[in-house]
Amino acid sequence: MSRPHQYIALVTSLPHLGKLFSRREVPISEYRLTQRLRMLEPEHARLLKEIVDITAWSGVAKFSRDEEVIQQAGRVVADLKDYPDLQHLVGARMETRTLIAALRRRRDGQDVAGDIQTWGYGRWCSRIKANWSDPAFGLGHFMPWVGEAHRLMQAGDQIAMERLALTQVFNQLDHYNSLHEFDFEAVAIYVLRWVIVERWSRYNSDDAAARLRELVAAALGDETDPRTPAAPRDLFPDTSSALDGAL
Repeated sequence: MSRPHQYIALVTSLPHLGKLFSRREVPISEYRLTQRLRMLEPEHARLLKEIVDITAWSGVAKFSRDEEVIQQAGRVVADLKDYPDLQHLVGARMETRTLIAALRRRRDGQDVAGDIQTWGYGRWCSRIKANWSDPAFGLGHFMPWVGEAHRLMQAGDQIAMERLALTQVFNQLDHYNSLHEFDFEAVAIYVLRWVIVERWSRYNSDDAAARLRELVAAALGDETDPRTPAAPRDLFPDTSSALDGAL
């Protein structure tokens, strides 16, 4: 099968993911998605693995320091020189993580950004450092979600914070998705969107399981009142890393 026909067949075999937060379950399992991705050219399969590894928590978890992740992100962006839209997407994801990490550091009492180049990535590092005391780091006029993220983080509303951050990433993906149909970029964007949809579906099941455990504990005589709402799980782990579980 020639490559153009190969990629048409691959893209058309992938079920529609729908809008973010609109599904409780992903429309295609990881196993079946992996099977279909075997239709990728070997070089594209390698690049896709690099993209997923640097944008997913499971991929960056193997690194012990932020500097290592930042360096790897630079290498991935360089490898994507023939695919500028994917370069932009990887860079935007890293920048979003940097903004969230800055919000978390400030919430936890850090008075200044410090050496932001060791824990941040991208265009906004200087702006963040220069506007550390501003709720939106001086970016609110064209990135209003940052100010809203500040408000939600200060309020401790972790689930709403996660929804907001994932929405920004999904919107970025949707923008570039509209520019591609039956090519490698279209496949890569689909996989990145799938990762987010699958992640949110696990949050739903994890929250339900946590609530069930609370009710069982209460039934067994735990002092916790089963009518008391569970405290929200910290979906953004309380570490200073720009590149941790967030996104």
